[in-house]
Amino acid sequence: MNRLSQYVGNTPLIPITIGGCTVWGKCEFMNPSGSVKDRMATFIVNDAERRKILKRGSTLCEATSGNSGIAFAMLAAERGYKMVIIMPSNMSEERKDMFRYYGAKLVEVNEGDFDGAIELRDRMCEEKGWFNCNQFHNPLNIQAHYETTGPEIYGQYNMYNSPPDVFVAGTGTGGTLMGTTKYMKTKWKNMKVVAVEPAESPVMSGGKPGLHGIQGIGDGSKFLVDLDFVDDVSVIATDCAKAMTKHLAKKYGLFIGISGGANVFASFQWLRDNNKNNAITILCDRGERYFSCL
Repeated sequence: MNRLSQYVGNTPLIPITIGGCTVWGKCEFMNPSGSVKDRMATFIVNDAERRKILKRGSTLCEATSGNSGIAFAMLAAERGYKMVIIMPSNMSEERKDMFRYYGAKLVEVNEGDFDGAIELRDRMCEEKGWFNCNQFHNPLNIQAHYETTGPEIYGQYNMYNSPPDVFVAGTGTGGTLMGTTKYMKTKWKNMKVVAVEPAESPVMSGGKPGLHGIQGIGDGSKFLVDLDFVDDVSVIATDCAKAMTKHLAKKYGLFIGISGGANVFASFQWLRDNNKNNAITILCDRGERYFSCL
């Protein structure tokens, strides 16, 4: 049976050139539900189906800042499951609307309270017997990117270029950064790796979690990130991420989300500071889900 989720992945890798430096962006906004999270969600649901944990009518539950919930809601709609999403209240209204259009139930917690969202998810799943997607601690989150994103990037970039200088990625759960890095390091051993986090919530840099406007990263903990694989942490202010997002739309016709803007900003900053030429990054999602907060 043909399913929309069969078309997750194989997204383009496109060049963005400014001042002699090129950032190669993996266009994850072209996945079926519009973000990189389709990869992880599909891996987790497919695995649960193979292990006979899920059956038609089962309820899935996840704590999310938005994109993961949208991806799981798409899969639930496609496969006849129910979906309950738990999310801090300060996420964009567009994301909340998307949950509802997919038929998911939304439960909101206090703004910025990802720990509270995760705790509520765990408690509800235990009490009600729902399937806990558990993206923040699920090794399949890393495996999805090790098996798909990393190999795709290697095949696309390696056709035309010498090894990249750096891979730059924002960290929410850390799955995209870790899985993609672990694969690409088997091919490009000298490639540097930079994690991106909001300046207002610099947890990996040793600071405290805080409210910020780069939805999808900086969820208040390292989660799946192993800093032994990371050469540097780039701290990007929300205003800089938004400014880059608007610049890419107006100058390049590339309308991506705010976390993608942060990734591109951090990539060019690293290339400039280190006198290098080529970076690879993730264009995580579409810009349309942020009209209310750009």
